[in-house]
Amino acid sequence: MSDRNGDTYNVNNYFGSEQQPLLKPPPAPPKRVADDQLRRLQQEFARPDGMGEAYDVLVGERTLILHGEPGSGRASAARVLLCELPRDSGTYHELTPEAPEVGTGPWLSPDLIDERDRMLLDLSATDERTWCAVHDELSGFRYEVLRRHAFLALVVPGRFGERLSPQFTQFRREIGRPDEWEAVNRHLWLAGVHENVRDLAPPALRTYLDSGPRMRDLARLAERIGTAARGPGDFSAWCEAALAAQTDRTRDVADAVRRLRKGRQRALFLTTAMLEGARAEAVHRATSLLVDEAGSAHDERPLLEHKGLSLRLETVGAEAGPDARVRFTEPGFAEAARRLFWNDLPDVREPLGNWLTKALKVRGLDESDSAEAVARFTDLCLSTHEFERLTKLVERWTLDSAHRGTEVRAAAQLLQHGIEDERLNTRFRSAIYQWSTGRPSKHLREVLVEVCAKVMSIHHPEPALVRLHHLTRNEPHPSTVAREALLAYVNEDVRLKRRLLARLATTQSERHHRADADLFLYLTELPRSFLLAAPTREWLTVCWRMAFNLLDPGRWAVCTTRWLTTADHDDDLAEATLSILVDASDTSYPVLSRIYADARRSVSPELASRLLNSINTAQRARFTRVAPDLEVSPS
Repeated sequence: MSDRNGDTYNVNNYFGSEQQPLLKPPPAPPKRVADDQLRRLQQEFARPDGMGEAYDVLVGERTLILHGEPGSGRASAARVLLCELPRDSGTYHELTPEAPEVGTGPWLSPDLIDERDRMLLDLSATDERTWCAVHDELSGFRYEVLRRHAFLALVVPGRFGERLSPQFTQFRREIGRPDEWEAVNRHLWLAGVHENVRDLAPPALRTYLDSGPRMRDLARLAERIGTAARGPGDFSAWCEAALAAQTDRTRDVADAVRRLRKGRQRALFLTTAMLEGARAEAVHRATSLLVDEAGSAHDERPLLEHKGLSLRLETVGAEAGPDARVRFTEPGFAEAARRLFWNDLPDVREPLGNWLTKALKVRGLDESDSAEAVARFTDLCLSTHEFERLTKLVERWTLDSAHRGTEVRAAAQLLQHGIEDERLNTRFRSAIYQWSTGRPSKHLREVLVEVCAKVMSIHHPEPALVRLHHLTRNEPHPSTVAREALLAYVNEDVRLKRRLLARLATTQSERHHRADADLFLYLTELPRSFLLAAPTREWLTVCWRMAFNLLDPGRWAVCTTRWLTTADHDDDLAEATLSILVDASDTSYPVLSRIYADARRSVSPELASRLLNSINTAQRARFTRVAPDLEVSPS
């Protein structure tokens, strides 16, 4: 019953020592990762017009509704504003509204608000249903924000901005575009490039910045300039190299494809685009797989009459460098080639997905190469909103017959990419929810656990908790993968532990009563405040009642004893502990006698005596209740 102290972060391997995690563990607890990203954003952020007025509204009204042109960095501006609030403000976190699980209920739970919290609600990419539900709840949710002295910044989707209720217009403010030169300068400074962009920029960079690119594209350009700066040349050369990589090369790629008449040549072109950076030998083998999958013809000439790989690569505008890794000679060619084949030859999409499954097992393909190929294919599907194609791949790669080291890891990487994508992450979260509430295969369950614990948890902590809870409920014995991940997750954040306790007490399902009662017993080491505060105290009583009614005494007795031992010599804690346990027992004699017998052997005589008095008082109250008047009045 003590708060977690210290900053040590232990990454658990939920799958046993003989198996490696599917995804790289985060460098710190999810909340710390989110905070680090926020600090980085503050350093990169160029303040646009309207920020000062927006800040004043947020401070004065504790609510800000922010809007602006798409690509102007609205969500980033809202994050920075929340972080600029006074230091005595509470925790920063992002809200993810979701439909209630059963019947009616809030899309935004007031339980998510702590005293003086700073909350972001980004609805810029939301759908009609979510917008209407959140808008209907916004007034009540704001009441709780004010009551708890918290702060709420809401990013409004442009298409719904005019549908705001008049009661919210006073909180609405617009921001402009940040200064492009300042934005690039800030990114480059963090990348170690300290030259002033405006003074040294070549004409091509000036033209590009004057075109009004999206803030996301500016950040990407600055990243490329920073990468080029690690090589030879001056600032002008770095800018030109970055701009060349940023330029749309679709027309050049289309011209190159037209010159390639044979299917196996085009297969090499597309394979190189999908596996750019991989070893030449792996690209060669993967190309043969694509030729087979697409129904093209292999070179039937004797082997010694075949063109060498280096010559064939030259034909498609690529080469193998000194490190034997294949790259196009022109920057930006790989991405443009992938998109050209995907968009101009839609029939290639299905065989390309089949090819990817086989290519993942190609000898010589590094794990990082495989991850890049999965990310590239996922991005292609996302660009045309082919969500079902991706979910079918996940299910295919996680069949119980799948090879865990390749397909299963690829499934985890695909879902990670989908959750991190702004376009369809809502649909990915929905798919993960559906899988979690069903009977996923062993491998799919492992994938879902890792994605929830390591990816979704960073910016969608509440949805991650919900899905881990369902995976734990449905976990077949003797597996404990989901339960261990869930407990490790909530133990890093008191807020999440409270949310899980609330779910156990209030989101009850007859099918899951026993599983929830058993899970609760792993949560009994709780912060002291949980036993002293009214809402959590009520939830604890409900959970203990479930445990007493549904589980064997041998399962819960050790936990009641631990509770009483922890409360010994602490009057307030002892009073709360005795009250919760006795109330939850419903004065059941077998329950109370077991608790008391164990207490006599493990706690001080004073606490044992107080327990006995509490039991006697509860029993007397039960037997002295006034019976109902059963006399029937004559008619």
